[in-house]
Amino acid sequence: MGDSNERLIWAPYQAFYIQSMLFNAESAASSITKINATMHVVFENSPEDPLSALPVQYLLNELQNVLVQAAALSRYFWPVRASHVWRGEHLRRAFQLPEDSPLRSRGLRNAIEHFDEQLDRYLEDGVVGHILPQYVGPFSESDGVPVHLFRAYYIDKGVFELLGKRYDVNPIAGAVMAIYEQLKEMDQAGGIFSS
Repeated sequence: MGDSNERLIWAPYQAFYIQSMLFNAESAASSITKINATMHVVFENSPEDPLSALPVQYLLNELQNVLVQAAALSRYFWPVRASHVWRGEHLRRAFQLPEDSPLRSRGLRNAIEHFDEQLDRYLEDGVVGHILPQYVGPFSESDGVPVHLFRAYYIDKGVFELLGKRYDVNPIAGAVMAIYEQLKEMDQAGGIFSS
């Protein structure tokens, strides 16, 4: 792909990577826009009790899509297999993505990519207490009785919870949006990475 010993993505092939990642970033950006628009409309039109007017499942689906697409983008930049590490290094340089990017979280990727296994483990020992399949609202501490949330979003903290594990959505969404803007610029510049 390159002429030197260092493997690079050859310029004519860069458009393939841009288009592939653009699909994921565009889907996440669309979900972020829908979430923000929905929250704005609900809080504007139902100021007396906005929480009861929230379309909970819709919001959680869009939030989960942001995380799914972020995990997909993460694989481009931090590949699992050693034979593809060169590609991740090249892409991180091209996108000036730091090693401490929120997209690097292996925990997030595993939660999304192996959700079926995570669900098995979550239910393995039995679940007792308050069980809520979905929740959107403020965070509150348990009153002593265990609370089990399948999916939740704490609007006051910007945290998405999936099977008891919490993810700060704002840094992830910010990283995805930054990549999305770069991808759009690269696509408009002829499908090549910025120098």
